[in-house]
Amino acid sequence: MAHIKMTIQYDGTRYSGWQRQKKGRDIQTVIENAISKIFKKDIKIRGAGRTDAGVHALGQVASFKVELKMPPAVLKKVLNSLLPEDIRITGVDEIDDSFHPQYSVKRKSYIYYVCIDEDCQCFIRRYVWHYPRQLNLSVMEESLSLFKGTFDFTAFSGSTNVKNKIRTIYDFTMQMLSELCFLDMKIQGNFIKFRIEADGFLKYMVRNIVGCMIEVGRGKLTHEQIKKAIQKGERPKPLQTAPACGLFLEKIFY
Repeated sequence: MAHIKMTIQYDGTRYSGWQRQKKGRDIQTVIENAISKIFKKDIKIRGAGRTDAGVHALGQVASFKVELKMPPAVLKKVLNSLLPEDIRITGVDEIDDSFHPQYSVKRKSYIYYVCIDEDCQCFIRRYVWHYPRQLNLSVMEESLSLFKGTFDFTAFSGSTNVKNKIRTIYDFTMQMLSELCFLDMKIQGNFIKFRIEADGFLKYMVRNIVGCMIEVGRGKLTHEQIKKAIQKGERPKPLQTAPACGLFLEKIFY
């Protein structure tokens, strides 16, 4: 029995999230159906973690076990021929049985894009949060350090049954971009790229933190309010959860 690890890319726009669901079109089920068709038996896969409806991934990871009678490179090719074009398998490897896509994870990183121009070009609207308002970027940059470290992130979590909400954020950066590359074109504009790396994330945690940064940039939240929110575990006000479209699961570190 071979233990297969897959690295997966997807555009989450048309999907109700990664996890298998009773209603809606989810990414996990689409991939499972393709694998089951190849091996002519019902096969379930286990992912490294969930992504919400509309969230994209550059490096999601999942695994499954099967009697494999073809090279991993051939399996990758066959899988991609059966999957829709907005889901791609970028890597297939046979790995040791001790590997677990979820419990072996050491760190994860996410990227979030915001477009702050008055007009946002149509080619990238499904991959950025269009927020055409003036922001104090220097104050936002000063706020990044408030989130770095080990804290209870209850204040920035959505509704969840997870009891332990302590997470460690190792890195949180903000970068201004004057262009985004799309196909062989360079889309000119004013963009903010957030990158956050941690040992794990709670539901909506990244999107709430990005939303918090925007409120800081608008002058609606202060550093002291953020510190107090973390200490008390209470959602700061005002706080808008950033939309899913600008969020990308970048990489999973093992």
